[in-house]
Amino acid sequence: MTELIDLTLTLGSERISLVPGLVGVETEPIQTHATHARSNQKICLATHIGTHVDAPFHFVDGATTVENMPLEKYAGPGLLLDLRSAAKGQQPLTIEELTQAGANSDSVKDQIVVLFTGWAEAESGGPRFYGHGPYLGTDAASYLADCGANAVAVDFPIDKHPETPLSTIKDFPVHRLLLGQNIPLIENLINLDKLVGKQFELWALPLKLKGGDGAATRAVARIV
Repeated sequence: MTELIDLTLTLGSERISLVPGLVGVETEPIQTHATHARSNQKICLATHIGTHVDAPFHFVDGATTVENMPLEKYAGPGLLLDLRSAAKGQQPLTIEELTQAGANSDSVKDQIVVLFTGWAEAESGGPRFYGHGPYLGTDAASYLADCGANAVAVDFPIDKHPETPLSTIKDFPVHRLLLGQNIPLIENLINLDKLVGKQFELWALPLKLKGGDGAATRAVARIV
């Protein structure tokens, strides 16, 4: 029997922290069982809230949008790097810490590299999630790109967040570096402790949104 691990935050739940400057998740009934003998709902949400994926267009003007991304970029064999002992609040994760956790040119190539810090389990839904946790150093991001990562998945905000939502071209360097090399991001994963010591495939297929810079996903790991 196939074992699937759900890595996804529930949209609309209290476990999701609002991205500074973006809307949350709002639903309202269009039809109800009382009025129409069925239920239909309207949903409003940002493309980058909860467990979601990024497409290159998110930070690279004119780049590929989410509906045109190869599905293979969001699904495939995964490599979990357990960084719980290394991750520190408001400090960058380094190349040395990645390599000590098992990253090298052979292990990373063509893998969805999953960076596990425990931050989402501890802080998602609270006020500290954005701006107080660990983040990936730009040199470490370059290392993963140079090693041939297929995608990078995280349980923490991968970039150091600016103090204001009014970001500039100088902000979010890791997003710009990885997406600029067509390496998508899979963000805000949970339950990564269930993958420690296991071989798995990660599936994080996004909504097929026309012109989308990203989209919500139901991310799951398939134990192999």
